[in-house]
Amino acid sequence: MKFEPKQITLKNAKTVFIRQAKVSDAEDLLNCVKIYIPTSKYIPKLENEIKLTVDQEKDWINSFIINDNSLLLVAEYEGKIIGNIDLTGSRRKIMEHTAVIGMGMLQEWQHIGLGTALLSMVIEWAKSNPILELIWLQVYTENESGLNLYRKMGFTENGIIKNFFKQNNRYFHILTMSLTV
Repeated sequence: MKFEPKQITLKNAKTVFIRQAKVSDAEDLLNCVKIYIPTSKYIPKLENEIKLTVDQEKDWINSFIINDNSLLLVAEYEGKIIGNIDLTGSRRKIMEHTAVIGMGMLQEWQHIGLGTALLSMVIEWAKSNPILELIWLQVYTENESGLNLYRKMGFTENGIIKNFFKQNNRYFHILTMSLTV
């Protein structure tokens, strides 16, 4: 199912273009991810764990293009990818009506409406997708801005797994949230 590209103006008065990712975005998207993961407190991946090659990134992008219950969007400013959101539909028949959300963006683009815009567009797309019925995500319980965004968008809390992540001998709890579409 196609996604119609959109332009939005953020709180910083800059206009951002949001569109479906193309295989040709692989290198730029991978470079963006390599910048935002090390600066994020709430993406459970370490910098040295980013091992995808450009060809593997192309395959990953293509998986969103060929699977009808999945969507990968990129946000661009002046032709440069500044963030992305993915809705990964389950490949298992018994769960194909579900999809998990992942999102990230460069630090300077946080807290100005980009996350809200990306999430809104994914929800809108999921609601119009004849396969999807439930979308879900996981969030660190201490990520207040993320929790506020997800609650604002209608996600409900499903449960906490305590001590799910461990970094530098500190444990973090994770909350699963879902939205019926």
